[in-house]
Amino acid sequence: MAKDEAQMDITDLARRTQALFNPTGMALPQVEQVLTLQQEMAGQTETFARHWFERRQEAAETGLEALREMSAANGADPMAAMRAITDWQRGSFERLNADLRDWVALCTQLTQLSGTPQSGPASSTTDRNADKPEPTKARSRAASGARSQHATPV
Repeated sequence: MAKDEAQMDITDLARRTQALFNPTGMALPQVEQVLTLQQEMAGQTETFARHWFERRQEAAETGLEALREMSAANGADPMAAMRAITDWQRGSFERLNADLRDWVALCTQLTQLSGTPQSGPASSTTDRNADKPEPTKARSRAASGARSQHATPV
């Protein structure tokens, strides 16, 4: 009899475990939302990386051109060499500035994208409240006069 009871326990355990992995349809919208979010994030990140590499290529080309100009002067015209270096550095600073602008834009877009509710069951309540302006966290804290005691994820 003890063997039959053990067999029933294993069968029952297997049935219960299998029930955990049965698709219920409830998770489908969330998984689709994650996949859509990943695709959009990948697209924006690819665009950023492509522009970054284009600027690095431009830096290498303009650096090579500056070296050619300096070499062409052959030491006879130090002012020409200084102009070539200055022009290359000016372009480098512009490229670095563009890198920073693109990086901030990418981070902002990804943050907004990840914080934007997508279509699904939760969006029906969002659509109903779309006309109402939502207070920001800072405004809510100031209005309540209290600070949140919850940890903020990084």
